[in-house]
Amino acid sequence: MMELSFGLHPKWIESSGGSLDGFLNPLTAAGLSALEFTLNPDEEWEEMRALAEQCVRLGHRCHFHSPYKDPYNSVGFASSRRDELQKLYAPVFELIERWASEANLFPAVVIHGAHGKTSLAQLTEDTQYFLEWALTPTTRAQLMLENLPPKVGYARLGETHEQVLEVVRGLNHPRLNVCWDLGHDVLQGYTQLPPEDFLKAVRHVHIHDINDAGEDHFPLVYGNVPWQKNLRALKRANFSGAVTMEINGHRASRLDHLHERLADSFALMRKVVTDTV
Repeated sequence: MMELSFGLHPKWIESSGGSLDGFLNPLTAAGLSALEFTLNPDEEWEEMRALAEQCVRLGHRCHFHSPYKDPYNSVGFASSRRDELQKLYAPVFELIERWASEANLFPAVVIHGAHGKTSLAQLTEDTQYFLEWALTPTTRAQLMLENLPPKVGYARLGETHEQVLEVVRGLNHPRLNVCWDLGHDVLQGYTQLPPEDFLKAVRHVHIHDINDAGEDHFPLVYGNVPWQKNLRALKRANFSGAVTMEINGHRASRLDHLHERLADSFALMRKVVTDTV
């Protein structure tokens, strides 16, 4: 059965008066059963690391999103940047593996393909070489290559279902599968479900809504992402991974009663996930 997850950040805890339980309890009551942490080593790294470690040690089921903000971009991994990128990513993977071992987890670890101003063929090769390396220092991490939205001025590996599936199938590793971001599909102009072979390769999902201005990562309040149809298709494909609600807290703060809308979104997802019709 699918597990419903939330992308947690220290600022969400601050918004609940500093109480982890105060933030999580209403979501848990509405169906939350797992958490996801984006591990970008930036100015909030220590706070994020401490929160993730706390949640792991409290026994929460935890998943992770690997760094993706520059310089954490696998472009050039097959050529000049291999050593640089290994030094950047290795501490993150080591941390995930330590947490996973301590808590006996086999967490999803979401990864973006390479992006840059080079050919798609080069971006594909860089992504393949990077993933092949990332599978070596890890034993518990379940790597998930994510489909991506467009980025003006750049090419990105992962802008189509076919690109993602080609890399995953090419490496053919039991710990490498697909993260399907439902909102990114809409931003790429998809109006139909992915092909069956893509759906069967999905082991992790990101879910969020898009407002009428085309901004993504909102709670499920606008109806611009066909998430109900998508989740039902995953159920038919016997999907049993995590569905992580991935929210941009800064954008979403414009909504009234934000915390209630988050809980309502989980309740809506739970209804679809548990519906036997």
